Order: sequence, then C-alpha cells, then structure tokens
Amino acid sequence: MKKSLILISGYGAPGEEDIALYRIEEEGRAEKVYGMCHGHGPSFCCRGGSGWIYAASERADGADITAYELQGERLKAVAKLAVPGRGLCHLHACGQVLYGSCYESGDFFAVDGKLTEILWTFSRRNAHAHWAHTAGNSLYLADLGNDCLYRCRLHEGLAEGETEILGQPRGSGPRQILTLKDGNLACVNELDGMLRVLDTTGEIKAAEPAGGEADVQNWPGGACMDRKGRLYVCNRGPNTLSAWQWDGVCLSKEKEWGTGDWPRHIAVLSGTGHVAAACMRSHEVIGYDCRSDIPREAFRLPLAGAACVLELHF
Repeated sequence: MKKSLILISGYGAPGEEDIALYRIEEEGRAEKVYGMCHGHGPSFCCRGGSGWIYAASERADGADITAYELQGERLKAVAKLAVPGRGLCHLHACGQVLYGSCYESGDFFAVDGKLTEILWTFSRRNAHAHWAHTAGNSLYLADLGNDCLYRCRLHEGLAEGETEILGQPRGSGPRQILTLKDGNLACVNELDGMLRVLDTTGEIKAAEPAGGEADVQNWPGGACMDRKGRLYVCNRGPNTLSAWQWDGVCLSKEKEWGTGDWPRHIAVLSGTGHVAAACMRSHEVIGYDCRSDIPREAFRLPLAGAACVLELHF
C-alpha cells in the first residue's frame, strides 16, 4: 500500500496549530501524526538539500525563516534567521542555498542552508516579490508588482552578475514559474488570470485563461506538475483546479473541477497519485485522486488559513 507523509501549513489562528503532519494512503485514508503552533503565519514551507524543512513567517512587521528537522514523524526546530523585508511568502532551495521572496517589501534574497548569513539580495521599486525558481544555470524571479520576471546566472547555486529583466504583458502579475519537460517555462499570472508558456528568454509561446468562466474573475494561486508532465493550476475566484498539457506547440486544458474556497497552493503527492490543494478561506487541504478521467475527492484535512502542502516522503 503506497503512502505519503505530508506537511500542511497555513496562516493559522492565534495560539492554534498552523503546521501539521499527515500520513496519506493511496485509497485516501488520512491519519494525523503531528501538529504544532509555529506562529507568525507559516504560509510556505520547503525542503532543502540537507533534509531540513524551512518555514517562512509571513509577517507584516518583518520576516524570518525557521529550519526544522524531521525526527521520525515529529518536527524539531534547529535554526532560525531574521531576513530582509516584510511579508515573506515563498522559499526555494537550490543545493545549499535558500532563496526567499517578500511580497510586501519587494525583497528577494538568498541565505545559506544552515541559516547563518545573508548571501545575496535584490529589490526594485514597486516590486511584489513572489517566487524564485532555478532551472539549469539560471535563477528566475517573479515580480507581480512590476509585471516582469528577472533572470540571473547561477554559480554553485548562488546568483551572480547582472539581473536581466524579462518583461511580461502589462497588468499580468506573474506569480509563479516552473519548468516544463521540454525546458520551457510555465508562468501563472495572478492579475490577468492567464497561464502562459515562455521560452527561457521570457518570450511568450502560448497563453490561455488559467480556469473558470469568462464572466468570473480569476486570481490563479499556483501550479504543480506530475511526472507525466501534466500541469495543474489552482484558480482563486472560480475556486477550481484545472489540468493542462503542453505538447511543445499548444497549451490544452484537459479538465477542470470545483474545489474549496480560495485554493492558494497545490502539490502532487507522488506516493499516492493524489493532487492536494490548500484552500485558504475554507480552512482545509483537499486531496483528489486524479488517475482517472474524473478526479475523485480522496481526503479533507482541516487547518485554519491553509496555505501550503509539502510531500516529505513516501
């Protein structure tokens, strides 16, 4: 029987659990194995090369990162670092370097994996820093405020040299970037509701509405990709999940189905074949079995202000 151990986190409620671990079985049975209160809105978590789990505190008055070590099926805090900016909403690990994006202040930064020092910073006027993504020898950054991506060279995982601006359509609001199987980039755009495929220079190769009906405004939350290259997007406003295929020429929607209120983040659980969506306003993570033509709800996990899903192992 295949199983996944997943971490879910969210904005939480004062004094209540905002990080929890669940064991998920292939048929959808979910068992909670651990819960804790991190505090300060752990809206995003990621895992680094050392195996540590990093939690971002999305605070209005600053920003910090806490590293946790997974001990069996429990978490132990092992390091903490205050970082530049306010509203830390995303973390991305590249080897022994950890990148962060602060939406409120517009700061991008890099720290070492042991959380001992700031290695690199970048900011630009009117920025809303939302995402960092590494592909090959490049670092890509999504600036939702200035409608652009940035690209930097990487040396041993760290950005260096000049930062190149890759302009996107005015009012698009790029929110997330990920690499497709053919090396092109998928870009989820929050402000105009579009899903775009870009080449590595930022040139648009295809664009489609990410989901929903034409008369319902969509602020897409995020995307993930399974091992077969299928792309999933969560759509805030329509409150749907959509599944896409990119064949190198055309971007085609395969299916779309309803989910909880305000799906902010989505992740494929490779151990079970499920896709899980963190639905912030309905305070739950909902998992779907997407291995058939019609996705089937497999589980619901309650968490106040649910914001992130991270598979730890299976």
